[in-house]
Amino acid sequence: MLTLIQQAGSQGADLGKLLSLTGKSAEELGAKECRLGAEVYNTVVEKVVQETGDEFFGMHAAETMNLSAAGLVIQIVQSSENVRQALEYCCEFSNLGCSALPATLVEKQDYYYYTFTPDPSWLLQHPLSVRQTLEGYLAFMVREFRSLTHSRKSPVKTLLTFPAPKNRLEPERILGCPVAYDCDVNAVVLEKSHVEEKVTTNDYDLLNVLINHAYQKLAEFEASSGFYETVKRSVINMVKPDFPTLDEVAGHLNMSTRSLQRKLKEEGYSYKEVLEELKKDFAIGYLHKPELSIGQIAYLLNYAEPSAFIRSFKRWTGQTPNSYRAAII
Repeated sequence: MLTLIQQAGSQGADLGKLLSLTGKSAEELGAKECRLGAEVYNTVVEKVVQETGDEFFGMHAAETMNLSAAGLVIQIVQSSENVRQALEYCCEFSNLGCSALPATLVEKQDYYYYTFTPDPSWLLQHPLSVRQTLEGYLAFMVREFRSLTHSRKSPVKTLLTFPAPKNRLEPERILGCPVAYDCDVNAVVLEKSHVEEKVTTNDYDLLNVLINHAYQKLAEFEASSGFYETVKRSVINMVKPDFPTLDEVAGHLNMSTRSLQRKLKEEGYSYKEVLEELKKDFAIGYLHKPELSIGQIAYLLNYAEPSAFIRSFKRWTGQTPNSYRAAII
């Protein structure tokens, strides 16, 4: 986060204002153990774009960022046997960077697709933050790919689910390939022969040390996120738009209903509280969409009557949906 704020400062943004949004000093942000909540991150990213007026801020930040800023993951990448192995490790340890933006390497007949799938709830509530983060990851990944291949190979093309910007040339300059918009997937398409190239900095012994360390860090991360977060992610993935029942989520997680209730209770939650939290998050995201009426939002959240949704929203936020919407639009 400190790197992003400094980059924004170099583009004319008010550093003091951005730092105040984090609630931390520059020294505290620079500490290795410093972690910020999702809402703080989203607020800062959105403010950065507003302050700089740079619609490609995420890409520009990644373009200038030192590759070593990726820390442990970049060390693993540079110690891998070949580019494919490096990219597979990037996917496996993507949670160490951003758990809401998992990556997958998919093999096709002539190409590999390196895909990113944003968390649906995050995308719903903070589309600008998601786009900046995703485009930044793509730009950083392409730099990493060129570094590994040494021959400066570029992707065949990039696919994005977002609408096209007015300036389509800048993303193509940064990524070094054509960019298609309004696609079904976010992906960098790579030639198979390029992905199978050897990595000249390969170090098998160092790789094993780094991998073991990464697994340890990943286990710590997953343990800290808790079962509550696991259930939340499962519910989000099962919304159709009806929210799944307790039994349906238990089945999705391959466990009994009683076990799911017990594990949630151990962390101080109930399934009802999980649903309430998610309905609040979804409601806030829907209210950012002026084309949706309050009645339509109530329907999407499984309320029989708009009045019931209005009462719930007022309990969550202290405001009615209409007053909340008036303040943000």
